[in-house]
Amino acid sequence: MNDIDLENRVRDAAPHPAALNGLAAHRARIIAEARGSASAVFDAHVQANEQDLLRYFQRRLPNGADAAEAFGELMLLAWRLRRRIPDEPVNARMWLFSAARNVLRDSRPTSARRSAAVARLADDLRTQAPPPRDDASVEVQDAIDRLPDDDAELVRLTYWEGLASHEAAAVLGINPSTARSRLSRAKQLLRLALEEGDEEEESAHVRTASV
Repeated sequence: MNDIDLENRVRDAAPHPAALNGLAAHRARIIAEARGSASAVFDAHVQANEQDLLRYFQRRLPNGADAAEAFGELMLLAWRLRRRIPDEPVNARMWLFSAARNVLRDSRPTSARRSAAVARLADDLRTQAPPPRDDASVEVQDAIDRLPDDDAELVRLTYWEGLASHEAAAVLGINPSTARSRLSRAKQLLRLALEEGDEEEESAHVRTASV
């Protein structure tokens, strides 16, 4: 399996939750509950990335209520720290993804858990059809899950969220050269796991055909 085939297989395995209509209104209500009044610059940065950020949580938190709570907490955190968000759009995007990762890693109860606006978002997410799952995607997702945690997240950021390796490095707080090295190692491990799975599947087909 060459690199292009492997990378396409990993991309194709990404869960693809549908875009949520009205997400900007949900975000506005979450911030308004915190008695906040976001600036035009803040709104522009968040609006440009909010669907991707919600999808980031949905891909890692299959329960819609958990994804809604994490998104709500991110919006509250980003609003509180809005003066730290870089002006440049790409850097602002990296900042938001880094903040999203920190929300996931923080095990403390969140203020968003008590938010009526977040509860409304959770209700809307429950009405969404779950993204389709096929055997090929599940196999790749399982192989990614078996990687070391940071390597798995590097793969997801690169191939599921579409970040360049240096951007994923910034989100993870590592050197870009370290990210490239880890990504190469992770791809090799994924290649071995998937090729082994392909061989087992082919052998099973041969055994079935010979019966």
